[in-house]
Amino acid sequence: MKKHILILFLTILSACKQESKIENPNGIWTEPELTELNSIVSEFDQILTTEYKTDSEKKAYLEYSNKVFQNQIVPNLNGMEKLSSDLKKFVVFDKIWWKYTDSNFEHFNLKNDSNYQKYLNEIGKKSDFIKDYADRFNVASDLQPSVVSGFAKNIENIDLNDKNYRLIFAIHYLTLINR
Repeated sequence: MKKHILILFLTILSACKQESKIENPNGIWTEPELTELNSIVSEFDQILTTEYKTDSEKKAYLEYSNKVFQNQIVPNLNGMEKLSSDLKKFVVFDKIWWKYTDSNFEHFNLKNDSNYQKYLNEIGKKSDFIKDYADRFNVASDLQPSVVSGFAKNIENIDLNDKNYRLIFAIHYLTLINR
């Protein structure tokens, strides 16, 4: 009898575990776009956890950000170039970035007045850190050096267990690598 109660309790507990998911305020993203955004986070998680040899996404993200802050360069880790190339084929790409060519190399940067900008503003309602980040991007229409440095230095101010914040982190650094 105790075994059955324990199994029932564990089943209920696991069913109640709240999984972090990418929010879709005001229907900003379509279902296919949400699928692509989830794959960006999953792939970025995999790249960082492999690089920093940990099962903790939070630890891996903090280590990467610390490297950026200490060295003032954005490391292009193994797998990031493939992810960047794959992004250009995603439906959601044009809702976040714009492409340009320089010396026969294709680059991309964050798009102004985009769904991603709307998403940042909505997520910023729950986080002063993201609100400040979104406000600075909205004013400058770009990621200024002070924003890049501040992002790396203050990243511990957000909950990196939350997939929304890891998505913003991934988009931030993939943009910096590809501009």
